[in-house]
Amino acid sequence: MTSQQEPMAGCASDRPLAPLPDHRNVLDPSWQRAWARFAHVTTPLRERGLICDVQYGLDDWLVYAWPPGHDSVVLIGARGGWLATHEAPAEDRTSMTVLYDSTASSGSRDLHDVGPLLFAIDALLIRLPREPSTPHPAGPPVTGVPAPPPAVRATRSR
Repeated sequence: MTSQQEPMAGCASDRPLAPLPDHRNVLDPSWQRAWARFAHVTTPLRERGLICDVQYGLDDWLVYAWPPGHDSVVLIGARGGWLATHEAPAEDRTSMTVLYDSTASSGSRDLHDVGPLLFAIDALLIRLPREPSTPHPAGPPVTGVPAPPPAVRATRSR
């Protein structure tokens, strides 16, 4: 059994996939091509309940994954290998932990062999506090952002 075929902790095939991101780019053909290019990564992550997205970075597409119930972000880029990091919650952006890094290893890498990457993400998911089972939001979680003040309409006295 290869690492791609081994069952992963946190993977439940009977659970529905986490939803697609909720933004206008999902209708863009270039975004759809990038999404299809990374389906071998996003599908197993979505099976684990992570909401995923792909965005163009400085010089390559990046895969983002948000653990359920956490405003932490796992960033996964494919540039000569995989790099997965975990950011601290929004209140403390001072901590970023590297979960997996195959970008520095020598030799050719098969970017479709995501087994070791997924094992590292599974280890993170096991360490994170579990949230009660609730429906997934329609997009990436946004917390801690204050609502804008209500618009005030000026009145004129006559």
